[in-house]
Amino acid sequence: MKHCQPRSPSPFSNPRALYAVSAALCAVFLFYYLQQRQTFARSERPANFPETQRSADVTAILLNWARLDNVVQIVTGLCEETLATVIKEVVVFNNNYSQPLLDEDFVTCNCSHRLRIHNSPENLYFQARFIACSNASTAYCFIQDDDYLIKPEVIRSLRARAHADDLFVLPPAEVLSSHLLSINSPSTNVTFSFSWLGYGALILRSHAESFLSLLARLNASEEETKMADNYYSILANKIPEIWTSAPIALDGGGAFTVGDEGAARNRKHIAAAANYLDAIASNRNPDWPYVSLDSSQTNPQIERAPCLERSCVLESTIQSLPDLFVTGLHTTAREIFSRQEQLSMKLTEEFTSNYMNFPLSHAVDADRETSYRSAWNAVEGDMLVLDAFDLAQMNWTAIKWYWIVDTGTAKALRASTYSHSSDKQTWVKSPTIVSCTTLSSQDIDPSFDVSECHVSMAGNLDKARYFRLQLGESNATCPWLIYETWLRDGRYK
Repeated sequence: MKHCQPRSPSPFSNPRALYAVSAALCAVFLFYYLQQRQTFARSERPANFPETQRSADVTAILLNWARLDNVVQIVTGLCEETLATVIKEVVVFNNNYSQPLLDEDFVTCNCSHRLRIHNSPENLYFQARFIACSNASTAYCFIQDDDYLIKPEVIRSLRARAHADDLFVLPPAEVLSSHLLSINSPSTNVTFSFSWLGYGALILRSHAESFLSLLARLNASEEETKMADNYYSILANKIPEIWTSAPIALDGGGAFTVGDEGAARNRKHIAAAANYLDAIASNRNPDWPYVSLDSSQTNPQIERAPCLERSCVLESTIQSLPDLFVTGLHTTAREIFSRQEQLSMKLTEEFTSNYMNFPLSHAVDADRETSYRSAWNAVEGDMLVLDAFDLAQMNWTAIKWYWIVDTGTAKALRASTYSHSSDKQTWVKSPTIVSCTTLSSQDIDPSFDVSECHVSMAGNLDKARYFRLQLGESNATCPWLIYETWLRDGRYK
């Protein structure tokens, strides 16, 4: 068995050719997605939390072009009863004008009461998402591509956390790409990160409406408007809230955005969006629709990941990116690719591999064979917050917070304080009594000594929703390594 090895790697190395880094990124990305196709190995845990009771107020939007089998499979999932209190309507926007869709194409979905089909007379590409959303009867729209399955608990979590900003779900490789394709310059009113919508996004209908109005006011070309995905997150001029979670890839092939042609097209339209944003920011006209010109917005480095098999979200303030990512060396949107290249050339393969293969989402994916591993050693002040938004309905009078961790992280758990809150403002502390039991590492990770630890949360738990760990002063010399964390009814062992 091995104990944790102290990690203090620099994520930077000597400058090298960008294509070498890109090749490494692609290789790790491919490996990661192949891994996602494997069946989850479940860790023992209590049953799913019940759904929050509310009237469904989300319209799910799917585009169809050439992968109807995938669309039917996705619609079937969106119409499951587990999403009945979330999704009011499923809209299939058929861009394949030569092959109109009929209700009969979806007869196996058992979704006639919630399904609406729109056969477009032309291929509107990604503009169609925003047209469909702007015409929805609900306040929110859930958007995804037709080559992935997004688990229903992720969609429930998105709705439970919905607020005045859009929420994006991205796999680790795309999260890193989003950080690379960003500018944070409050002095010039340019603050954004580029994010795709197709891996799963919950957006406000009002945002879709104002976004289309902005494109019209900019006199965007027909091609630019149809490539709306490339413009949406940039022209918002906000650092979006991104969750790390890998969807399940579906077969079908023929993805529109892959390959050299797709990469060149994306780069062209991202550059165009950046030019539009620079023009808007320099104009300083407060009457622009959609775009935010609030220079006071902050860019906190908070990672988030939705739980699988449960309804919850894990947040982390543990450092996940090199310090250079948060420095304002670039001040205009048009510098987006030069910034990306400069940062990419300085990332080490060790950092990139760790970021993609051991993301925060692995701590809450219901699979004890995967793990989250921080790039740096644990430091005083590190925080993890578990938002169990459906917990109030469980009527638990006692709660235990469980962790499966390595030896080094077990020491960090013992040096941490624990508290809970109903509103994330007022926190009630619990006694720091951490109990750990050694597990058979052969069943989890032969490389490390592994323990299952738990903390009993104290105080009035009737309205508890948020559970926080904060590392205090310690002599921790290891990175965080968490195989799984979850809550359990404290009345039972």
